[in-house]
Amino acid sequence: MKVIVWSAAGVLILLGLLTVWMPIPTGVPLLAAGAVLILGSSRQAARWLRGHRRSWHPLDAAMTWVEDRAPRTLASVLRRSRPRRKVPPLSVLPSARRRDPHPGA
Repeated sequence: MKVIVWSAAGVLILLGLLTVWMPIPTGVPLLAAGAVLILGSSRQAARWLRGHRRSWHPLDAAMTWVEDRAPRTLASVLRRSRPRRKVPPLSVLPSARRRDPHPGA
């Protein structure tokens, strides 16, 4: 089954590369469909994209934008590549800074 998915992804990417320069915008959706097929079937591809999203913020912002607007099944595949961020300590977060209820006491 994986061979069929990878073959379909390869065909979509090849067709996308061939038609990306045409005036009708068919290349980008074909490239995206091929990439989604690869991401959905390969953990290594998702890890590779996660690393690139972590190191290059514009790519992460664009992928997050697509995740928010994509259908649920497509968004779940793209979320597999979302970088895991470390949560800062509460003392660093602005909402965690509280006023002393008894100043000067």
